[in-house]
Parts: sequence; C-alpha cells; structure tokens
Amino acid sequence: MRGVLLVVIDCLRADHVSSYGYGRSTTPTIDELAGEGVLWEQAYSTSSWTKPSVASLLTGLYPSEHGAFEGVKRSRGRTTITTDRVCNLPWMLAEQFTQSGWRCGAFINNAQLGEFTGLNRGFQKYVPNAGKADGLIGSFREWLTSDLETPSFAYLHLLEAHWPYKPRRRHVKEFGGDRDTNCFNGYSAQEYGLLRRAVTRGERTLSEDELVQMVQMYDGAVRRLDGKIKVLRAMLEELGVADEFAIVVTADHGDEFLDHASIGHGHTLYDELTHVPLVAHIPQGPSGVRCTAPVSLVDLAGTLLGMAGVENTGPSRDLLSDAQAPRPVFGELRMGRRYQQFARTAFWKLHRTCKFEPSNGELDRCGSPRQLFKSCAQDVQCLLFDMLRDPHETRNLACKSEYDGVLNSHVKEMDRWWRGLSEPPEQQARGDVEIDSEIVNRLFELGYID
Repeated sequence: MRGVLLVVIDCLRADHVSSYGYGRSTTPTIDELAGEGVLWEQAYSTSSWTKPSVASLLTGLYPSEHGAFEGVKRSRGRTTITTDRVCNLPWMLAEQFTQSGWRCGAFINNAQLGEFTGLNRGFQKYVPNAGKADGLIGSFREWLTSDLETPSFAYLHLLEAHWPYKPRRRHVKEFGGDRDTNCFNGYSAQEYGLLRRAVTRGERTLSEDELVQMVQMYDGAVRRLDGKIKVLRAMLEELGVADEFAIVVTADHGDEFLDHASIGHGHTLYDELTHVPLVAHIPQGPSGVRCTAPVSLVDLAGTLLGMAGVENTGPSRDLLSDAQAPRPVFGELRMGRRYQQFARTAFWKLHRTCKFEPSNGELDRCGSPRQLFKSCAQDVQCLLFDMLRDPHETRNLACKSEYDGVLNSHVKEMDRWWRGLSEPPEQQARGDVEIDSEIVNRLFELGYID
C-alpha cells in the first residue's frame, strides 16, 4: 500500500448522498467509490459539530475522553476568546502512522481545527487554513509529489458544503433551481448565523419555498464537492499511484433543514446531524460491499491503520476485520450547562439530555461531563425511537409503559458505555487555550462568533 487518503466533507448528511437512497444524483463519484468498495449504511459521528467529531476520528476516543467538546467562549471582560483542546493523550492516529515510517499531511479548510486544538500531533505537514477545495487539493498535490516513495497518510477536510452554500449555477439548475434568483444566494455566514439563531429560538421559520431553495443550494454544494473527489481520483491516476492508494470518504456531521424545527448543526444528536456517509475504496480490497450494522467513526482510525497494514496499538478497532458481534454506537454533545448523549442499536435509538446545576452556581469547567453528571445533573430526560418504523425520530416512545423494557435496557447499555470511558490522563490538560485574532476573525466570518 502506497497511501491512504481520508476525505472529510464538512456537513454532509448521509441521506443526501445518492448511494444512501437520496432521490437526487448529488454524489456520482462517491457512488462509484462505494460500488467498487465498501459502504457502511449506518455510520455515526460522535458529535454534531466539527471539533469533537474530528478529534474522535484522529484519536479513536469519544469527546469526553479526548477533551475537545466545547465551542469558543468569551472571557468575562470579552477581551479574549478561548476554547478547549485535546488532552495530553497517549495515542494519536497520525503518530501511529509516523512511528511506522509513514509521512502524514493534513490539508484543512475549517477554522475550528487550528493547531490550538492539538490535533496536529504526528502530522509533518498540518495546514489548517488550506483554503477552498481547488487550492487545498493543489497544496495536497504539491506535498504528495514531493515524495512518492515514502508511504503517505493524508487527511483532506473540505468545507464548501457548510453554510453559506456556494454551489455552481449548473448544479443548482440540475436540481430544479436557479442559483442567481435563489433567496439564499449571496447570503453571508453572519446572515446565515443570525437566521439560524432566530429559527432555533422560534422567532422565525422558513416557508416551504425557502426550505426548498435552501436545500437546492446545499445539494448543489455537495454536487460540486463530489466533483473535487473526481479530481482527486484523476490526480492519483495521473501520478501512477491510484492502484496503491485507499480512498475513504466520510463527514464530520450533517446539517438540519427543519427536520426538528431548526437549521444548521451542533445543537442536537438526531440522525440528520449524526448519521454520516462512510465509503472506502481499497486497492485489491472488497468490492460492492454494503455493511448494515451501526458503526461509529470512533473506529475509523483503527480501520485506516488496518487498510495500510500498520500496527494498531490504540483504542480504535478495525471495522473491516473485527469479527466481534455488532455493538451499539454512541455520541455526545455539550453546550455549556446542557449535555446530550445518544445510543444507537440496530433497531432503536436512545437520547438522554441533562442540565448541570451546581449548588454554588459555578460550573467547574475542568470537570468531565461524567463527573458533572454525578455531582450536579438535574432534569434528566430520555427519548426513545423505533428506527425501523420511525427513522426520522418523530414519535417518542419513552413515555409509553409498553416500551419500558426496551428503554431500561438501552439506558443500562448507555451507562455501561459511559462507565467504561477513560478519564483524560491529565486533569489540567482540560484547561482552555486562547485563540489568536486571525482564527477569531475566521470564526466570525463563518458565523460562529457574533
């Protein structure tokens, strides 16, 4: 094996990918990769926004374990902006590759993934501001061709399916719309952020026509990025290494379009935000395989190492070779005093939400969610959904006595998982890191800071 290429498409929800049953041809290249390789029908991210999800990809750990699960925070004087970062972990995917003689490069277009996160460990080349897809791919090509002899692991993170959606005119037309007259054409990220907050608060909603136009822009943006994957395949062919490179395509999370009365991401753990595509094309590997059991992207790191034939000494298992019975997958999301979890099995999905209410009014920012749950959790609520009969998670069965057995067994399964999570190795490593002004400006441009 000459190389492994991991492509993460920001905000790509599985049910907008053609090979996952979507009615529009949004992803012909991804579909081709799936037809020639492996597709996991029920792949789940560990959270519903970028930093904790990507950190799980690169560490094989859940957010509570790796420590990077919160967004940006302003100081009381509002003069500095800080965030958390991955803890001083004993294992990182890129370090495992590097120790085995591989070189590692990351080319990223998302301000949430700067070096301040600690995710650059093990990468000889880490470019967190690689820009839009064409420039990012150009940087990757330059790095790859500088040494075609040493085996390479590359992580590419493409942002153009993230708001504000900027599709090509022809792609929107392909899906029945007109980009130039679309009501969201020219929207800035700040304008989108304001709209998202207004919708989330119930101060505004989208008309049916507005929703149609928003989805047309999103689907057009997805179609545009699918074309960039085609460019990557052509590049590997041109360089004569296509038969020695595995290509894996996935997403960090999805995006909501009023599925549960909101838009955007990072606010819930419903399937529109956590069910993501996972497709692997492996030279001389399995072809035309569709795996139906739920899997977690926490196990993607071990799977990439397995493809490369590199020893895996970390916590992440290899989805392609692990003969164990399918197991539930989990995810979590923390937003200040609000903490959410989900557990997904073949037929059911459990959501559990709690609020942290410390007796002294102050929340220990260095405490893990598990510690806070034990000491100051209030108002714990559960939702249970039958994913066969109710795949859109609209009918909560947790309040119906006939489902008490299912509910209790899934709560026990979630508790068993949670008790098994490792605590961060160094409590002080959970301390916040200050973000420099350049990254603050980029987060502002994305609508994350107002």
